[in-house]
Amino acid sequence: MLNQKPINILVSYIKTPSINGFRALAEQTIAKIHTDQIGFVECHISDVLDVAQQLVENGSEILLCTGATAHYLQKKLPIEIHPIRTGAFDVIQAISNLKQYQKIALLGSTSSVNLTQYADVFALKIQQFSYDSYLAAKKAVELAQQQEFDAVIGSPVAVEMALSLNMAAQLAISSNALHDHLESALQRLDKIREEKQHTQRLTEIFNHLTDGICFISNTGNIRFINQSMTELLGIHATAVLNQSVHHIFQHLDLNLDNSHQILTVGAKKLAVHLSVLKNEHIDGFILSAQDLESFEKSSSEFRKVSSRKFNTRYRFSDLISKDPQFLQSIELAKQYAQTEATILITGESGTGKELLAQSIHQYSARAKAPFVAINCASFPESILESELFGYEEGAFTGAKKNGKVGLIEAAHNGTLFLDEIGDMPLHLQTRFLRVLQERQINRLGSIVSHHVNIRVLAATHCDLEEQVKKGEFRADLYYRLNILRVFVPALRQRRVDILELVSHFLSKHDLSREQLPEHVLKALQKYHWLGNVRELENIIERLAVMSRLDQSLLSQHSIERHIPEIFQKADQQEQSPLKAVKINQELQLIEQAIDAADGNLDIVAQNLNISRTTLWRKMKLLKN
Repeated sequence: MLNQKPINILVSYIKTPSINGFRALAEQTIAKIHTDQIGFVECHISDVLDVAQQLVENGSEILLCTGATAHYLQKKLPIEIHPIRTGAFDVIQAISNLKQYQKIALLGSTSSVNLTQYADVFALKIQQFSYDSYLAAKKAVELAQQQEFDAVIGSPVAVEMALSLNMAAQLAISSNALHDHLESALQRLDKIREEKQHTQRLTEIFNHLTDGICFISNTGNIRFINQSMTELLGIHATAVLNQSVHHIFQHLDLNLDNSHQILTVGAKKLAVHLSVLKNEHIDGFILSAQDLESFEKSSSEFRKVSSRKFNTRYRFSDLISKDPQFLQSIELAKQYAQTEATILITGESGTGKELLAQSIHQYSARAKAPFVAINCASFPESILESELFGYEEGAFTGAKKNGKVGLIEAAHNGTLFLDEIGDMPLHLQTRFLRVLQERQINRLGSIVSHHVNIRVLAATHCDLEEQVKKGEFRADLYYRLNILRVFVPALRQRRVDILELVSHFLSKHDLSREQLPEHVLKALQKYHWLGNVRELENIIERLAVMSRLDQSLLSQHSIERHIPEIFQKADQQEQSPLKAVKINQELQLIEQAIDAADGNLDIVAQNLNISRTTLWRKMKLLKN
């Protein structure tokens, strides 16, 4: 059995082992180095490749061989082959040992040192015969004999051939030269092991990546491939290593640096990223790949917004009702949630349309994906477009560096909820219609279309059919939205729920319904609730604050003074001239604030001590 040394001297013979004296020279030299890392192997010339391969399998990392053998094995083996080169001093010493002969043949590979010019120094006839294979070496020795050369200087095989023809022979290498070769091999072994440890660490890191990774040399051959890439391609690493990258990725364009390419490999479509890697140590390309479908699901390139920003808070169990009509709507919504169809939720403002939308999302197959809600009435027209569709860097003045992902893209694989869809500007309705039809979007400033997998829920308090008749809403978009429909009744239409909701909202303030006076409860039940559940929650919060401040504030006189609206009759609430006067006064004040701030809405909102959203909603009344 061959040894398991990391460094081996491999020398071949033709018929008689050790006749050339190289074994004795090698063993003597190895003994001087005092190491257990170096071995010596001698084999028949016909077995050189088999023996070398066995040594590699046993863990050999460096082989030292004479010229022709080294040249042959370098083409066959994946490890380092160090040629045992002949130095000038070695040849001079060999000539000195053979100076009793008049004609000396110097045999060696084509790269051996040429000392025929020193023939005059030794007063001898010296001629060099070059070869690069066993057969060429045999012919060279026979030719030297035919030309009546007395002695041969050369490799172990050349020496054995000369001795078999009764010629004098001397090895063209000394113990000192071999010693230097072995010391150099030991230094290189340390370097190889450092590189292997480094490569192993990198390999472990790359093998933990979910993306397929491979390194391509500047000649286009695959030099490294990680485990994810072999699994993605369904092949073994040995089948592609050192092969042309175009055998696998046939249409890959290596001239496109830092590029994203879609390639077909077998039955798979891959999303590929290619980048150039060039420095003093390495020159080539890094290629990363994902299955295109998985790529879109992970959204590693296009969806950079974390879904954790778009969690839902409400489920169907949070919807409080005993009203038959609303319960019927809830049951219908549960059935619709199991589909992928677009749903239009209608109802007055404040009825809880978004709560129902969140509940539908939570009840659907997309529950673990993002729920992205946007109120179309809360953004100025110019901002709404960039918020919905996102933009590329430099798309407009003030655009963020690297651009921004829009809310439609952020909802990829999840649900997009468009509240107050009736307030979406007409030109955005046209753009959004394409999203519904093609499930593709273009960011502002980009010509590239991105695929989006979204389920759309929309809500409105408007009569969209009436808006279509007036030309204020696109008919084709309305028909796209109005596939499934759920109605949320107003609170005044489900009075049976008022006290249940009162209890629910009071519990948030650690209060119970029993702590409210009877006159307050009766007023709450009779009130018309134009603001619906949202208004009820606000009123309950006001009552909770009054209760904590002073229980006397809950007296009937005090309540009528601090919360007068709940004592109004329905016709007063709908037709109150005082309310109209209040609205007109607010609008006049807003107009004056806008003029004073030269149209800067941020300053206007700050001066009026209201939010930007509230300001925008009130400004819409100015336009009507």
